[in-house]
Amino acid sequence: MLARLSKPTKDLLYACFIVALLYGVTHNPMTHPMPKPTPGNWSIQYMQHPLLFGFAGHNYLALRDEHGAIIEELHGLATDPVTGDWKYIGSENTDQLHVWQFDSSHYISEKSFPGIILAQGSKENIEALWSAAESCIEPINAKHIPYPPYGFSIKNETINSNSVAYTLASCMKLDVRHVGIFTPGSAVNLLP
Repeated sequence: MLARLSKPTKDLLYACFIVALLYGVTHNPMTHPMPKPTPGNWSIQYMQHPLLFGFAGHNYLALRDEHGAIIEELHGLATDPVTGDWKYIGSENTDQLHVWQFDSSHYISEKSFPGIILAQGSKENIEALWSAAESCIEPINAKHIPYPPYGFSIKNETINSNSVAYTLASCMKLDVRHVGIFTPGSAVNLLP
């Protein structure tokens, strides 16, 4: 049947097939799970902001209340050492990796990003875990870790936002499984 189709029609069918395949790879529950906490529980979620059409990602932690609203987020972000400002994308060799904590009055917006639930339960138990992660913010920031331009290093081990999310989960003694397809730095503990 394909032999009888014109070349432009075949090309269009092949393009549709490739787009459908790429969509299936970047939007499936194995590589991009969606967290589904038990209603009424507070939760700590290991989230991923998709990058490069879902092939790569920026991992971070989110604290959600019993209604699923985001209360706080912890991100590892490129930071200008002179101004102290964070950047969406670090591009300078002088940028440093710092942990940033955002509450609902700043960076947070409702997002339906992929992620996993690291812990869920009562407000008191989850806030105690979150406090353990917060206790690791200053030790990470005090290291003045260089942030690789555009978040990836070819020559050295990549240390980036994904490393921060992994380290903060380790500070809470919570296990993290891989989320996404390509997440360099996602298994690097900055505070071994």
